[in-house]
Amino acid sequence: MPNAEQNRLGLNNLLQQRYGTSAASHLRWESVKYGDDHNPTWTFIVYVDNIEYGRGSGGDKGSAKEMAAGVTLMQLRSQWAHLLL
Repeated sequence: MPNAEQNRLGLNNLLQQRYGTSAASHLRWESVKYGDDHNPTWTFIVYVDNIEYGRGSGGDKGSAKEMAAGVTLMQLRSQWAHLLL
């Protein structure tokens, strides 16, 4: 698997560890496109249980989503450290 999806994979794995088979129902992505169609900037926002945990921006959807997943992953690992032993 390419490194470009490492944060998203890690986030999904962490949520499955925490929530089991209902992990997907706890995760929500929101996206916004700024700028012209030929040169957009994408921003993705990640919500877990309707709480914002991360944002990421980039010139394409994949990099913005990966950045947001990375921020979220760091936040959740820190916040849930005592639960993930």
